Amino acid sequence: MDRSISYIFFLLILSAPALLQAQQPTFPTGSRSSGGSGRGSEQDEVEVDTFEIFYFFVDNPNQEIPFSDSTLGNYFRQYDPARKRDLDYRHLGNLGSAHEPIVFEAAWRRGFDVGLNQYDLYITEGDEMPFYRVERPYSNVSYTLGSEQADGYTTAQFSRNFANGLNYSIDYKRITQLGTQSQYPNQNNRNTAFTNGLWYESRNGRYDGFFSFAANTIQQEDNGGLLREPQSQGQFSSPSSAEVFLGTARTRHAHREFMYTHYYQFGGGQDSIRGLRRSYTIAHQATFDNSTYKYYDQYNEAQDSSFYHAFPAFLPDLRGTRLFFKHRKLENSLRLATFKLDSRNQDRAKNQRDLLEVGAVSSIHQIEEAGADTTINNLFLTGKYRFNPSERLRLNLYGHFGLWDNAGDYRVEGNLFFDFKKVGSLSLGAINQLYSPTLMEHRLYLSEQQIYRNDFDKTLSSTLSGTYSLPQFQLELTGRFHLLNNYVYFDTIGLAQQTGIPISIAQLIIKKGFRIGSFHLDNIVALQQATEDFIRLPSIYSKHSLYYAGKWFKVLDVRVGFDLRFNNSFYAPYYNPVTGQFQLQDSREVEFYPATDAFFSMRVTKFRAFFKWENATAALITDQLFYQTAYYAHPSSVFRLGIKWRFLN
Repeated sequence: MDRSISYIFFLLILSAPALLQAQQPTFPTGSRSSGGSGRGSEQDEVEVDTFEIFYFFVDNPNQEIPFSDSTLGNYFRQYDPARKRDLDYRHLGNLGSAHEPIVFEAAWRRGFDVGLNQYDLYITEGDEMPFYRVERPYSNVSYTLGSEQADGYTTAQFSRNFANGLNYSIDYKRITQLGTQSQYPNQNNRNTAFTNGLWYESRNGRYDGFFSFAANTIQQEDNGGLLREPQSQGQFSSPSSAEVFLGTARTRHAHREFMYTHYYQFGGGQDSIRGLRRSYTIAHQATFDNSTYKYYDQYNEAQDSSFYHAFPAFLPDLRGTRLFFKHRKLENSLRLATFKLDSRNQDRAKNQRDLLEVGAVSSIHQIEEAGADTTINNLFLTGKYRFNPSERLRLNLYGHFGLWDNAGDYRVEGNLFFDFKKVGSLSLGAINQLYSPTLMEHRLYLSEQQIYRNDFDKTLSSTLSGTYSLPQFQLELTGRFHLLNNYVYFDTIGLAQQTGIPISIAQLIIKKGFRIGSFHLDNIVALQQATEDFIRLPSIYSKHSLYYAGKWFKVLDVRVGFDLRFNNSFYAPYYNPVTGQFQLQDSREVEFYPATDAFFSMRVTKFRAFFKWENATAALITDQLFYQTAYYAHPSSVFRLGIKWRFLN
């Protein structure tokens, strides 16, 4: 802790001269987080684009977002989905591995949930796929190459109009980490998210239909963490020389989803006197999702005994451990809505001045598991309200209430935004929800044997938040307060438990930027404290970017600098690959480590590229590894190359 305080003090001294010359902010504008199971996906910076590209999502095609891909914002060089955001997620040290937020976030729950959400950032469902309104074919491709040829991350988006009101779109992401020397043993992974959709709009604009197919596959090798770190010196100092807890464990999740969403619109159009008229829509959405979850490990006493000695309940058969079940979901929703489009900037992105929507969602869940087949029926009433009379005022409300098998589950939330112009803006938010335990919290079967079965109460969660932003001084302050009752967690031996003790979490997030000429210093500091030890969080998580930004040769935009991130020492959770959960542990403290990346990024028209020296700190600190999750170390220093190219035909 003393080292972390000294480091913070050093940064404050370094940035002090810039306090007198603060200019306009260079922060990214934020990211979009999805609902449902809590899966999230990043959102491009909202900035006017020359080529008039707009995108939207099927839950509301009349609320569009202007697409922009023309800057070297902070998110460009942060290719890792866990870091492509203001507040990072922590993972197991390698791209594509299991993750959870570093700064606590309230869960988003509606009805039945399997509870295996550790790979959500790498998954794209049908309601998370962007559809594009374009005049010409559009493509956006990127590739990131790691320290070995088999380590890469590929993304591609494509959209094209066809005759008779048809548009076809593709969203593709592929992570391949197949290292031999730069990764720890039994840590390879291959994650694929492929979603494509067809949008039909009738000639009179009254009917819109969206069909999508999403194929998401997660394939992971699970080493259970480091049993013994690699030697710090000599010819066997590479990560591949480390000893790990598990040598043959594997995880595979496969999701196949078909979704059809269609709208019929009444009213709307232009009135010569009153302007745009009010519109009314009826919407129906049908979804079929077929998912399989599998973990297996062939037991080897010489290799795996340390792991199963710590978790004896997870080896019910000496031949090995196997978790396997299927989840099928058939869901239908019906919604009625009325809205009025904003008459300002009619030739640009659609923006709803107001929205009132009511509906119902019915879903049937079938779980096929050896000796424990289950059918669950959910029925939820839903409602939304949006009021946006001007750019200076926004109000958003949402709620759902459960009937049938999840009767009594509910969520109500609201967000209110005020823009006070020169004196800044204020955003207030509140969430209150009651939700049932997940399947993994309720029961666990391994090798066709029951390991545990619980009858937990529902969890009551409340969140209050407020954000004050002062762009003139590049300052943003956010305060959050969470209160959890009947919280479910996984204990030190990997079993699900529920505490009846209320847990409160207080958070303060500070964003501050400085600028002197072409030199920038962007800072995000998150302070948080939980009242009980059932939730373990770093009390300080801090991110800093010091860089030069300018234009070379009149056409080349560049950024050159350093990214720094660190947290204080704490007993970080351990990721248990058998249950797919982050659980408590008391044996290993994750120490303070100033992880620094050096980078160079550039842009020429629609082409962008970056070079990164990741974890450059390891070249200076040779006696300590970088951990964010207990027992799972980040590799040593590696170089990354990334390119991104946008095409308009």
